[in-house]
Amino acid sequence: MRHLIIGAGPAGLSAARKIKALKPEDDVKILSRERVRPYSKMALPYILSGETTFNDSLLPLSPGVELLLGEEVVRVDPKERCVETKSGKRFFFDRLLIASGADPISPDVKSSLSFTVRNIEDVERIKDAALKNSDKPVILAGAGLVNMEVADALNRLGISCFFVVRSDRLLSQIIDGEASKVFEDLLLKMGFRIFKGEDIVEIEEGKGGLIARLGSRQVIEGSCVVFGKGVKPAVEMVRGTDIKVNRGIVVDDHLRTNLDGIYAAGDVAEARDIVFGDVRLHALWPIAVEQGKIAGANMIGLNIPYKGSVSRNIATIFGKTLFTGGMSIEDKFDVIRKVSDGDYRKIVLRDGVLKGFIFIGEVKEPGAYLYAMENQLKVSHLLDKLLDGNLSLADFHKKVYIYFRFKV
Repeated sequence: MRHLIIGAGPAGLSAARKIKALKPEDDVKILSRERVRPYSKMALPYILSGETTFNDSLLPLSPGVELLLGEEVVRVDPKERCVETKSGKRFFFDRLLIASGADPISPDVKSSLSFTVRNIEDVERIKDAALKNSDKPVILAGAGLVNMEVADALNRLGISCFFVVRSDRLLSQIIDGEASKVFEDLLLKMGFRIFKGEDIVEIEEGKGGLIARLGSRQVIEGSCVVFGKGVKPAVEMVRGTDIKVNRGIVVDDHLRTNLDGIYAAGDVAEARDIVFGDVRLHALWPIAVEQGKIAGANMIGLNIPYKGSVSRNIATIFGKTLFTGGMSIEDKFDVIRKVSDGDYRKIVLRDGVLKGFIFIGEVKEPGAYLYAMENQLKVSHLLDKLLDGNLSLADFHKKVYIYFRFKV
């Protein structure tokens, strides 16, 4: 059986590992558009700050898996059961997994000193530009989680940053206004400047960096601009085929596309969201790993259902732990908040079931919150523990706690 995987990210590597574990005799090829070995994209901010290195971020490849670097797939041909790469090569398959990930949304305004953050080359260019004119700030267009992590990394290098934010708050896609204010107050105290309700409409390069003009006609000088306006699924290679695409590639509850023998997983796939009860994109590393495992198993003939995922984010930025999940920005249903000493805690309940949360501050067992949401458990009797970040898997069942503690 010939298994072909597009993409060497977490979903693709996880699928390849599962196939080889269950069917070591099967042929598994991974096509990667990058020219370097697979590495953890979550490590990019730490590579930027110098807290880790590229080599320390490399991911393992299962024995027997053939990895082909620099092979960007530009076309999938379901009828011929093959894909074509930018180099003109064709690769045939019996089973295909599309795990091509997502690309940064391209800004309307571009410059040789403007960047997005998706791979190691991006990080290297940002660092070079920032250090070359370190007396000037890096201008961050957008204040999502990626740009917040970039700002934190640059701050560790002693480089100042300005935020230009179209919305009225930081991290607007994952936290509410009150939580955003916690970070905004912190950043202002640290000396950051934040331009809200603004967009960059023009970039003019100079000898010592650039000038960014905003919609309000304000002018900002900087060393470079980093655009963090979100990502979009990398689906161009299936345009014009019969593979069903909405925002991402549509899959069923076994991660199969509408065409026989073709699967999708990771950032490119639209799959079930347990909390919202609909189909959504989840550009998250752990979800990609989980989907890859299930897709890989089903590619060899198993019939393992994918029950769905819960959106979540966990990161430490500017010394504060941020943990969000589910309907984090919603204020409907039963919403309970607690604010104290720069920490912020919010939970969203519906009929006693946890539907969302925001924590700025320490959480004892993040997995317990995800377990509760994924299994739609009643938690209203644990309200104090929920709100204080002290929920534990042992609160649900001792066997559950043991399972999670000792499972690989």
